[in-house]
Amino acid sequence: MSVASRQVPSVPVRTSAATWNTIIDLLTPPGASARADLAAVTSTVAMLIAEEYTGEAPIVVMPVVGDRVRIYTLHGAEAVEGEDPAALATWPLAESGWRISLPCGVDDLSEVRTALRPYPHFEVRDVTQGITTASAVAQQGTSGRVAIDYAELERS
Repeated sequence: MSVASRQVPSVPVRTSAATWNTIIDLLTPPGASARADLAAVTSTVAMLIAEEYTGEAPIVVMPVVGDRVRIYTLHGAEAVEGEDPAALATWPLAESGWRISLPCGVDDLSEVRTALRPYPHFEVRDVTQGITTASAVAQQGTSGRVAIDYAELERS
């Protein structure tokens, strides 16, 4: 499995809600059924973006088929100097069964998990623990947790 990575300029270039809408446009074509699921969590994800958790750790998109996608947000001067991300080679949320893992600070973790409980495509992780997702374990059919080594992903 490959990993694609994108950086999306956020505040002050665009609001955190507009940043999430830009991410939605990156992940889905107009009219796709996944757009309604993504739009339904706009206020919660906008809060995570505004708190800059998504600048520290990526939003991780785990499609059923294709590359995993890591999306970081840029803030402040980095956002002003940044450019909108290039389109992905495919639409990662084209097939049902996709998952998105969102980074969150420990102080907000419980509230965000509660807010996203009605939305099964989304999971929330502690921003300080890196990328560890329970769904990746379930898909592999193994026990334990999967942890991704950032240094290994950055190797060429």
